[in-house]
Amino acid sequence: MATDIKVIIAGAGLGGLSAAISLELAGIDYIVLEPASDSKGDIGGAVQVSPTAMHFLHQLGIYEEIQKISKPVSGYSMNEHDMNYVGRIDVSPFKERYGYHTEVMARSQLHALLFQRVPPKRFVTGKVLGMIQGRDKVTVRCSDGSTHEGDILIAADGAFSNIRHTLYWSLNEKKRLPKTDTINMSVDLHVISGCTKPLDPEKFPVLLDTMSEIQSVQLPGKPYTIWFMPLLDNRIAWDIARDVPKTSIRQGESSKVNIWRPEDIEEVLNAVKDYDCPYGGKIGDLLDTTPPEQMYMYMSEERCWETWFGGRTVLLGDACHKGFYQPASEAILDAVTLANLLSTLQDDTHESIAAVFNEYRDRRAPLAKAAVEQSALFRQVFSGKVRHMLDDKRHENRPQLWFLPQVKDCGITRPVPNLPSSSSSDTDTTITASNSTLVASSSSTSTSESRGSTVSRTSSSTSSPRTSRTSWSSVMSRPAFTMPSPPNVPLFSTKMPSQVVVKKVEPQVSIGDADKRSSTGSSDSGIDSLKSSCTLITATEVPSEVTPVPSIEEANQVEKSDDNEKQLTEVVTKDQTTDKVNE
Repeated sequence: MATDIKVIIAGAGLGGLSAAISLELAGIDYIVLEPASDSKGDIGGAVQVSPTAMHFLHQLGIYEEIQKISKPVSGYSMNEHDMNYVGRIDVSPFKERYGYHTEVMARSQLHALLFQRVPPKRFVTGKVLGMIQGRDKVTVRCSDGSTHEGDILIAADGAFSNIRHTLYWSLNEKKRLPKTDTINMSVDLHVISGCTKPLDPEKFPVLLDTMSEIQSVQLPGKPYTIWFMPLLDNRIAWDIARDVPKTSIRQGESSKVNIWRPEDIEEVLNAVKDYDCPYGGKIGDLLDTTPPEQMYMYMSEERCWETWFGGRTVLLGDACHKGFYQPASEAILDAVTLANLLSTLQDDTHESIAAVFNEYRDRRAPLAKAAVEQSALFRQVFSGKVRHMLDDKRHENRPQLWFLPQVKDCGITRPVPNLPSSSSSDTDTTITASNSTLVASSSSTSTSESRGSTVSRTSSSTSSPRTSRTSWSSVMSRPAFTMPSPPNVPLFSTKMPSQVVVKKVEPQVSIGDADKRSSTGSSDSGIDSLKSSCTLITATEVPSEVTPVPSIEEANQVEKSDDNEKQLTEVVTKDQTTDKVNE
């Protein structure tokens, strides 16, 4: 039966404590291993608990106590460094949709609330270094040399879990670890969390609001996003998140990633302190009210692992999925789901435990993965990445004229290269301008400015004047163009452009037909038909003057003259034919 097994919980964070409370209520024997069980209770900033986790806390009978230390979240506002309002995500309808608000509170207060629900006898001091598991038992080894044996080991020891490292190493030795899980941890996020001392509500009126509006500030050209969360006890919690290039961290180095020198934190604080604060003044004004011992700096990445268990060991919370947005809620949900399944365990055989762990993963992994993906997107939105993504794509092509000196691009986002194609740069180029032709052969080495720097191109042809933008400018120099004054710009002219002339073609409608239509009242249509018979074409010989369109009378005379000419030609032709016959 489930009550006959012994569970070892490694880690006394929010996830580990939730698992301990659940096992206590289920009547399952357990211990909690933690280097200093209450050491994390007094540090860190704020924590947000989603409506999905609030159901569990309400079920424990501590919902009223949660309300005494928390504020419901109304939304998330985005601001630029100059307090230009960007946008907002409204979460106030969550209570109507999901039964509860998202609650924000000091992490230390929630930790203390859960810590008090676990009997003191369940805590064992010991820093977990690794584990050894057989088919029937699992043994945990601590840094002080002590060992602890149980039927099941729950690894709730964080994102840089030593137990996960040991488990993955053993699975990889047996060729049973997915390739994606063999990749080392990679840090892409540095976070400093803190919480101010109680502040004066007259100086910070936002503290009087019944709901907490979480504010974010984006810094220009810097990888920082600062978050501010007003709390119930007249304090303001804050997070400074910094995006960094991915840095590989071996699994066994978890003891190093949370150890920071005071100067490391000081460097980050100095980078943001002079920017405007959403509540007035500077960000540094709030940071100065935070005791140094209340600051907590850590490194992390947003990731979800495929392997959640192996043998008698199972992962929980950040040990198997890690996100920036509401990770505590996901750890609590893991604990509730796992405790439910363990309560149905019929025996402690390897097969029964594996079946429980497999169902636990099937239930939680898809939701946890979705939460990590949402967290990544949420962070990108509030860091400005998604907001600028479409604008950056649309503005990445900022072309300039190749044959003039390039203007230095002053944007913080770099444009795509503005260079001639390789086919045009390696062949002779003909440029026609102002009725003159400039022929220039391609150069052996040509340079052109782009993105504020110089890009070189080489070819095997001979040198030409176009070896730099300066020489291009001198070759292409010409008088500056000035627009003529309006009186000097004719609307119409008898001179035609150099490429367009009027071609005289045979009319599709005869003049006689036009006269008939004129006599019947259709003169307009006849003239329109006559006008439509004139077309514009490109000519090889350009006349200097435009032949005016003849009037109806002139056209009649021309037609009569043409008829007389035709009749005369026919008579001459007839006489010539008669002479030949006579001969």
